Amino acid sequence: MTILFTQCWDVIPSKLDQYSEFVMNEYNPALAKMGLKLLGGYYVIVGRGPQIIAVATIEEQDYLRKILSTEEYRLISNKLLTLVSNYGSRLWVQSGRVTEGPYKIQMGAWKFNQHYNVAPGVEEDHYRFVKEECIPGMKELRVPVTGAWRLVIGEGPKLLAECTARNLEDIAKAVDTSLFRRLVRKLNRTFATDYSSRILAPTGRIEVPALLGEMMKGF
Repeated sequence: MTILFTQCWDVIPSKLDQYSEFVMNEYNPALAKMGLKLLGGYYVIVGRGPQIIAVATIEEQDYLRKILSTEEYRLISNKLLTLVSNYGSRLWVQSGRVTEGPYKIQMGAWKFNQHYNVAPGVEEDHYRFVKEECIPGMKELRVPVTGAWRLVIGEGPKLLAECTARNLEDIAKAVDTSLFRRLVRKLNRTFATDYSSRILAPTGRIEVPALLGEMMKGF
């Protein structure tokens, strides 16, 4: 089972240059060496919460616990905390609501993420709504649902519907349609509580080094 480990934070403005060098040259390489598969870094450009999100996966929750309990992780994490504020982390598992393959690095992908809790007593109706209306509707709008996640550790709404687009313009066009407004209105009125959404732009700090690494394998 794929487990998603997300971290979020704000960069302390006076330490931006130091932070950029640390993340690229120390933090990301250290996490990768410990066994976390780094898949993306994002800026939150629309929505609430810390402005940086880092995404990694691991196949076993027990293995993640072992990594997080090491002295190596404690030291690198403490160094990060001297450069950022409002740090938080969450652990997600696939909900099974979407047919998902291996979770891979996506070059230049923008994300439109919707977070919410399912209202009590409507779980099966919610599942049918997602399967029969939401997934086909978002695909039609060219911002398909590419991941469905359930929060197992951390604070916040328990469900995450992860949608992927090529750019900000595609997301803007999708949300400015009667179809999207109908879907969100029905979700909120009938099935969901604590709904919120965010638009994420790729930072390139994980994707670009991964691409360069793949290119250099042939040399």
